[in-house]
Amino acid sequence: MTDPYLYNGQSPDEHVASCPDCGAAIALLDRPGTAAEPSPALREAVLSMARRRRDPAVTGVASVTVPYAEQVALMDGLLRELSEPQWDAPIAKHGTIKGLVAHLAANDATVAHFMGVPGMGAAPVHRRWREQAGALLERVSAGSEVLLGVEVALAGARPARAPLRQALIQRTFETWTHADDIRAATDRDRAAPRDEHVHMIAEFGLALLPRAMKGPRRDVSVTMVLTGPGGGTWTIPLSPASERVAVLISAQAVDFCRLLANRRPPDSFPYAAEGDPALARDVIHTAATLGCD
Repeated sequence: MTDPYLYNGQSPDEHVASCPDCGAAIALLDRPGTAAEPSPALREAVLSMARRRRDPAVTGVASVTVPYAEQVALMDGLLRELSEPQWDAPIAKHGTIKGLVAHLAANDATVAHFMGVPGMGAAPVHRRWREQAGALLERVSAGSEVLLGVEVALAGARPARAPLRQALIQRTFETWTHADDIRAATDRDRAAPRDEHVHMIAEFGLALLPRAMKGPRRDVSVTMVLTGPGGGTWTIPLSPASERVAVLISAQAVDFCRLLANRRPPDSFPYAAEGDPALARDVIHTAATLGCD
């Protein structure tokens, strides 16, 4: 074997199959509908990069682009399966599936425009959303990790700014949420993200809690224990001066992510709490306001 990449019996194609970073990059070359095919030179450039890589670990930029690329690919596959009548299936808050995809594209545009992605014009909504998401991923993947620290506007009713890294996690979160909305509207089973991506989404939502809590700042902290796939333990200070944990809340991780998306009613959300029960209720109700609708 003369190719310097071929070591431990692994060929370039085998590497692409096992490396989330390179696999996501290859997946981004696909386009929906009648979009133009990528040039052979672009595909060869990505394969060439894969041949040169010896460490398939997900680091830096790929830690947020790969989860988003996975959800974009899953949403794209789901939309391709829809029949014409299903595009007009009713969806709460957005009218129809078509309206929901238009809403998702508009929220994606918050970050896409920051990254210099041009508007997608009057293309059909599926193609418009998919090409914008693909272009956003390509722009971020081509940048450095330093770019992930630049503040951008988050989507949603609550005005907020956060580093680009967090905005891309929000794009992953919203794309998954709306894919599940479409699955529910078309009698398909819901699907959770990978465990590590659930963990990332939960952490993103918990970081927003202190700013979203209503009323005077409490000089206490909240410990959240999320169980099951993607779970973990976080202690969230509700003010810079907080030194005492006032309540410990336990819930299932995927359920909590659905609560963050306001897809679980807070009044009937299953959780256990030790400590201040009123604060626990405030946390659960506030968490349900952090989605992108």
